[in-house]
Amino acid sequence: MGDISTITAFCAISTALTAALCVYARAFGHATELLDRPDGVLKLHASETPLIGGLALLLPSFAVSFLYFVRLAPESFMMVALTAATVMLVVGVFDDRIGLSPVFRLVALTLVVFAVFAIEPLLMLRTLRFGVPGANFGVSLGLLAAPITALMIIGFVNATNMADGMNGQLLGSVLIWSVFISRYLGLDLGMPFIAIICSAVVTLGFNLRGRLFSGSSGAYAASLFVALGTIAAYRQAEGSLPAEEPMFWFWLPVIDCVRLMVTRTLARKSPFFGDRNHIHHILQEYARWPYALVIYLALLAAPGLAAMISDGLGTFVLVVCIGCYAALIFMRSGREAGQAADPVSAAVTAVGAHSLGSLANLTRHAVNAEIAAESTEKRAASLKLAG
Repeated sequence: MGDISTITAFCAISTALTAALCVYARAFGHATELLDRPDGVLKLHASETPLIGGLALLLPSFAVSFLYFVRLAPESFMMVALTAATVMLVVGVFDDRIGLSPVFRLVALTLVVFAVFAIEPLLMLRTLRFGVPGANFGVSLGLLAAPITALMIIGFVNATNMADGMNGQLLGSVLIWSVFISRYLGLDLGMPFIAIICSAVVTLGFNLRGRLFSGSSGAYAASLFVALGTIAAYRQAEGSLPAEEPMFWFWLPVIDCVRLMVTRTLARKSPFFGDRNHIHHILQEYARWPYALVIYLALLAAPGLAAMISDGLGTFVLVVCIGCYAALIFMRSGREAGQAADPVSAAVTAVGAHSLGSLANLTRHAVNAEIAAESTEKRAASLKLAG
């Protein structure tokens, strides 16, 4: 297929186009009305910000990837993945523009995923091969291959969308995941992810300065392409990529999504209900941005980087990172419990003070009454003597 010089040229074009879109982000955002306005509740940024980070990242990288595969390998299954992600990019733009319901977005994503399976069966998992030390084994999914694969993809896309809450979080995550995936896809099939890495570096720079946000378009399209790229890497690796390794890559947004959906359901709220209980919100309570971002990305990347050395080391680092995550959640819960107890303590104190005050008043009245009674008795005795 292509050589390094060809891929370099395509990636350079993608990077240049991304830079142009980022430079003119505000004008483009106003022209398309893709703007995120602060509401003082969940959106706490200072001023309206263009929601074109996802477009700046993906439009150029997808465009050069289409051209690359049309020129060199039009039958490539990556064309299907690119098309599916482009469809979700459009859905995300409409969500940023007019606000689509969670149900509509879920239905659209489900239809796109099953359309991918129908067009390119390679992007559906049929067997999960695990690399347990000393005992490699596989699990056939059989008739459940399509629903299980769809559940994995849809769950990951939803988790990634929920995890897009502070500058640099989504773009930094996509950059890290693209590095992991391209390592297994190789130079040719991994070309779209190499282009994404180049464009993500530029977009991330503008995002970190608050010049633009990724938007739903970036979250939905990028996460779907990452999910399909991971499946493609797994199928192409032919055993060199064990089924458990993507867990090292994606653990943080997935586990946080599961926690939030469970706690919201237990609280009798919609699982899609927005709040400020995500891990990135908790991190920002203990560390200011950008330190919170650095901690988040370090927790996200550490298990995958360790797994590049050995699965055993990756597992150990993953357990440590999950322990850190759990500690943050429990610390936050403990602090909330303490804050909830403060109003109760104040109320008890107020009731106690009121009761003591009432008791003091009763005592004073009783003493006054006793003094008055004694005075009356003395006066009566005096009158009796006088008579």
